[in-house]
Amino acid sequence: MSGNKPFRMKFEMSTIKHLGLQMYSTLPPVIGELVANAWDANATTVTISIPQTPLDAKSRIIIEDDGLGMSDSDIQYKYLIVGRDRRDAERRDRTPKPFGRRIMGRKGIGKFSAFGIAREIEIESVCDGTTSRFIMNYDEMLKDAAKREAEFNRLPPTQSLRAGTRVTLRKFTKFRTRGILLKPLRRRLARRFSVMEPQKNFEVVVNGSKISVEERDLIRLLERDVTGKPYLWRFNEEEIAAGTGLTVSGWIGSVKKSTPDADGIDRGVSILARGKMVQEPFEFQAGVGQQFAMSYLVGEIHAEFVDEGEDTIGTSRNTLVWDAEANALLLAWGKKKMDRIARAWSDRRSADNLYRVERHEAYLDFKAQATESGNKGAVRLADRLLRQAIMKNPNAEAEEFESVVRTCKDFLEYNEFWEITKKLVESDAHDIEKVVALFRDWEVVEAREMARVTEGRVETIKRLQRLIEEDALEKPTLHNFLKKFPWVIDPRWTLVADEIRYTELLRRTFPESTEIPERDRRIDFLCVREGTSLVIVEIKRPGSKVSLPELDQVESYVLFARDRVESATEEEWRALDVVGYLLCGDVVDKGVVRQRMRNLRAARIFVRTYDDLLTAVTKLHQDFLDRYERLKAVRRPS
Repeated sequence: MSGNKPFRMKFEMSTIKHLGLQMYSTLPPVIGELVANAWDANATTVTISIPQTPLDAKSRIIIEDDGLGMSDSDIQYKYLIVGRDRRDAERRDRTPKPFGRRIMGRKGIGKFSAFGIAREIEIESVCDGTTSRFIMNYDEMLKDAAKREAEFNRLPPTQSLRAGTRVTLRKFTKFRTRGILLKPLRRRLARRFSVMEPQKNFEVVVNGSKISVEERDLIRLLERDVTGKPYLWRFNEEEIAAGTGLTVSGWIGSVKKSTPDADGIDRGVSILARGKMVQEPFEFQAGVGQQFAMSYLVGEIHAEFVDEGEDTIGTSRNTLVWDAEANALLLAWGKKKMDRIARAWSDRRSADNLYRVERHEAYLDFKAQATESGNKGAVRLADRLLRQAIMKNPNAEAEEFESVVRTCKDFLEYNEFWEITKKLVESDAHDIEKVVALFRDWEVVEAREMARVTEGRVETIKRLQRLIEEDALEKPTLHNFLKKFPWVIDPRWTLVADEIRYTELLRRTFPESTEIPERDRRIDFLCVREGTSLVIVEIKRPGSKVSLPELDQVESYVLFARDRVESATEEEWRALDVVGYLLCGDVVDKGVVRQRMRNLRAARIFVRTYDDLLTAVTKLHQDFLDRYERLKAVRRPS
């Protein structure tokens, strides 16, 4: 094309909404699509500029590469053709020489990804010395939706781009109340590509600093056992099913902590093809019984066959279509591997913990104190119980050893336990029924005390049920109830401290719009400290129904709090782990909402409905009361 004739694009607005606003709501995948485009353009360097302050009308995110660029004809007949399969259209699988790279792009929809975070995208490209420049504005395209065709006027060159392509994002719909955290962004970008290395002639520079090979090397961050070896399982051209010829390479390993807050690493295993992530970190639908291990496992699997021939990658290009035959085999392979590794991790971690605890000062003190009792049989049993506690908690951290030992020391102080231990030592070890009966005596003693607490909790649950049925409207009602009875949200919480300073800070930073319908407004924030965690609970009304905006908002609260915690001057605050909860009446039943909730869970941000709370806590405590009644019924006469 020539002169000032505008560029034209035929489109369906529903497609733009689906491919932009709904599919891409976070920054890493948006920038990832633009980085992939640069790779396909034979670029050697991609330079990304990101503001460090909350985004406003003047803010810009700029992604610039030194690749081949696009001519007017390329833009009109290739770039602006929605859904154009580059590999099929050009009948080639690799970029031009000298690099001859395997092409990452396929569906021709990455250009719309930026609409997930910004309303305006400016493209400027230089090809063979000629510059093309134009702007795609989402709101203007919305006006042209009925015509199903948009015109983009050509703009004069900025004269600041000498080669390649520059994409400038403006008018942001995200990050307006908080800055973008660069460290986790760099980590997630590094994990999305395996081609950021010198031998591939490709580098990505963020705010003047190149993403290094070390930032991609998660293996160096894996936990090491008592011998110094990493918790690591490697795969080299392993066939996923006999006779198929479908092979994978890569690794799965365990990090030191169970949450990404400690290291910025999303838990789960990612799948890559052609050097690009095609499946965001997940657990291969592995067994529920191994979930505690899954929160430690990370990995990277290269499976080239998922991006060969038939397109088996989802529309958003960050998840696989699992009902495709080859992908279904990969899923089955991964599930078996994850289950096996989880069990191996559990055994190995238990052995490591036992090795460490046996040499721990608190354990040695426990053994000495127990020995002073003079009851050698009881000492042996107490030691066995401690070992079992360690073995049954393979995810225990080294700093937890002392508390485990202290618990066992307290356990020994019960006179009933010492009497049972004496009987057990004197009994025939092969008389299983007698052993079980002796331990049932102790079990009932322990259960009797717990039952008193449980009965009180059941009454509290009934109070919560009444509040929900009444759709409690007054702000203090549910706020104060949850602060007083935090175990309703999470049964592990027994004692929490109200954090007024963070509650007030969030209220000031995130004031709620008066335009939101009364039924959809939040009731209040509840910020508490539980152990080493700062817990943020956004309390919606029992009659509320949340969707993507509410999920984005609670993520904003948590990320804001994490940033404040990390920058705190007091040591005790910097050590806190920030966890988020959204308490609501119901959730919109859409696939994109469910996927968003899964992503948030990986970041320790959870959605709980009031019905979920009632069902979970009622079952938990009623099961205990039922068990106590069964124990009493089968207890032997004294």
